Amino acid sequence: MKLQSTQQPLFSASLKNIAKFATFSLVAGLFSMGLPVHAAESQPTITATISAKSTRQVATAPATLPNGVYLYGQSAQPEQVGRAYFVFEVKQGKVLGAFYMPRSSFDCAYGTFEAEQVALTVIDSYEKTRHPYAIALQKTANVATTGNPALTQISLEGFQPLKKLSATDQRILNVCKQNYPSALK
Repeated sequence: MKLQSTQQPLFSASLKNIAKFATFSLVAGLFSMGLPVHAAESQPTITATISAKSTRQVATAPATLPNGVYLYGQSAQPEQVGRAYFVFEVKQGKVLGAFYMPRSSFDCAYGTFEAEQVALTVIDSYEKTRHPYAIALQKTANVATTGNPALTQISLEGFQPLKKLSATDQRILNVCKQNYPSALK
């Protein structure tokens, strides 16, 4: 999984949080698992030559999941201690949900799909501070056949889709939806 941060102070802030509360938030847990952190990249553009006299820029269209509720985990099995999970809702390219580890706290997150990533703001559940993150998108295309173009499937890098939300997953998602109602509008 690639979590990308646009600010380096996030790591030191998470370490302070661990010391302060004698526990760890999901943000610190993700770092402690050795996940790479990189500066988030801006949305790329493609320059297309129309003719010898003119050139225009075409923005790369964001990839997105269809509207709905999703559960992704670092494990294909739910409720695995030490593994991170992301339960979220997608509505017209906007995302609202939570990162959590079983038997631990959760951190709400909201954001949007971009060309190569999901750009998120993660809210630390203890300090209520906001931290920018990006999760790279994995795109896999099925082979196209005559009369049937290739379909691109989108997944979150480092996470596997899980089919069924538990009652706990739904409760966590509902808390985030109550706390950040405008995130999906």
